[in-house]
Amino acid sequence: MKKILFALLLSVVVVGAIFIVYLKSNPPLVMQSYMKMQDNTAVTLITLDNQGLREIKLKQLLVNDKLPEHVGLVISKSEPFEVDTKLEESSEMSLHKLTQVAMLPRQYIDPQAIGKPQHYAIQVIAPDIKKITIQYEYLNLPFTLTAELHSDQ
Repeated sequence: MKKILFALLLSVVVVGAIFIVYLKSNPPLVMQSYMKMQDNTAVTLITLDNQGLREIKLKQLLVNDKLPEHVGLVISKSEPFEVDTKLEESSEMSLHKLTQVAMLPRQYIDPQAIGKPQHYAIQVIAPDIKKITIQYEYLNLPFTLTAELHSDQ
């Protein structure tokens, strides 16, 4: 009886470890693109996509390993973000604190449902962005997404 219980417990630990290794090697948060706003080059919009199965909770964003002047989560309820996007003038977009709203998984978003969150982006106000680091939680596990940004965009 003890051997069966030990084998069962060991199996659960091994399956859990394999699951964590799989998650860490295939992180759910993906940076789709980034763009500088035409009216203010210190503002960068970084579009993100949750390719996981559960919500993502954003925790912190660092620019060049430092906290930026301002960072916010932009949610579009209808259309994707483009270079000439005006965040202030659109009723279909809303700006939130980075940690205020969890990102829904892409596969559970209905593109036909106007008024529901469809696209996510991070608005960063900081000059000369070379590298961003996004810290987030997925399934209560900490993750980090680091990306190098090139000034040609």
